[in-house]
Amino acid sequence: MSFYRNWMSYIKDDAKITRIAMPGSHNSPTMAMNKFACCQKGTVYEQFCYGLRMFDIRLKVNKKGELIAAHGVMNGVPAERVFLDLKKIIEETNEFIIIYLRTYMNQGIGPITLSYKSNNEEASRLIKTCLSPEKYALTDISDIANLTVGDIRKSGKKYIIINENRDYDYSVDCPIQYPWSSEVYGLKTEKFVKTIFEYFDEIETEGFFGLQTQQTPNPGTENGWLKWPDDLDEMIRPYIPQIIADIAANPKWLEKVNIIVGDFMTKDYMKSNEILSLNLLKGIVKEELKEEYAKAIGKY
Repeated sequence: MSFYRNWMSYIKDDAKITRIAMPGSHNSPTMAMNKFACCQKGTVYEQFCYGLRMFDIRLKVNKKGELIAAHGVMNGVPAERVFLDLKKIIEETNEFIIIYLRTYMNQGIGPITLSYKSNNEEASRLIKTCLSPEKYALTDISDIANLTVGDIRKSGKKYIIINENRDYDYSVDCPIQYPWSSEVYGLKTEKFVKTIFEYFDEIETEGFFGLQTQQTPNPGTENGWLKWPDDLDEMIRPYIPQIIADIAANPKWLEKVNIIVGDFMTKDYMKSNEILSLNLLKGIVKEELKEEYAKAIGKY
């Protein structure tokens, strides 16, 4: 649907990019992985077409030395395929996207710690060959807290690549809070949907804030290994409207809410619609387009 490909065009110029409510995806390029590791069924491009604007992309090299998408020990599609999806987004639209790019982090499983290697030079090559970074990459983040949609529109920038270590050419160490712990994300659903709100009160940032809504199977937690990501998604989905309603009912949370990510974001438009509805309550949708925006997400 065309609305989900250009919903940012409905947002006022003076809206701060770090305060817009936008859908994102957890472990974005895991669509080709097995049931144990698959968190998304749609490609990165398909996710964009469902309204997503933040992509959590984790890389590593496989045994052949090829740069691939990763979810822990599980191997995904070639990194080039992910970057070609991003290229298609950038070439086809004027929307702004957030690319959270990194090597898959060290992973503790009981007494064992797994570490992963990447190829930063190859990732930088893909950025330069696919994403026209000299033209479209946002690299001036000196006042990210006050950067508005209007500023981005005037600059012509279309994306930001966030990496705390600036491992890649054109990546920036932009402040981003993306809290996760096995204890919280391994809770039973009823506890989980109440506990994640604590992040709104505990965390402050001048940059982006990503609230993760997916539960995670982990040993030693209430959920353990008994459920796969798609099973856990079925458990959390009925709670998504209430999560959004609880955020909307708290003025502090509503002002702070920014990126909300989850698993299986292309199953339908429900998650995107709920998240995007927060922009109406924030008052950042253009007055003359409010009705059209609300109808598009089924909130009129």
